[in-house]
Amino acid sequence: MLGAMAISFITTGGSLIITMGVGVVVTYPDVALMPVLGSTIAATLLVGVGGYPISYTLWQAIDLYLRPLNEDDGEVTARSVRA
Repeated sequence: MLGAMAISFITTGGSLIITMGVGVVVTYPDVALMPVLGSTIAATLLVGVGGYPISYTLWQAIDLYLRPLNEDDGEVTARSVRA
């Protein structure tokens, strides 16, 4: 879960920086603060909320790649009591 949050944080922060950078470059001589701020907030919310399920799935794929499944994963083994 922590890895999924980290991936979501990175993608959200990246979209924030890219959106703000594009907004400043497009309106460079007289930077319009409110349109740049509004589009940055909208992009950040959209990527943050909408991208979390994707980042969670991506983290699960990375986790399965780094720690492949074993034969014992997902099985409950019963212990027997011997008298």
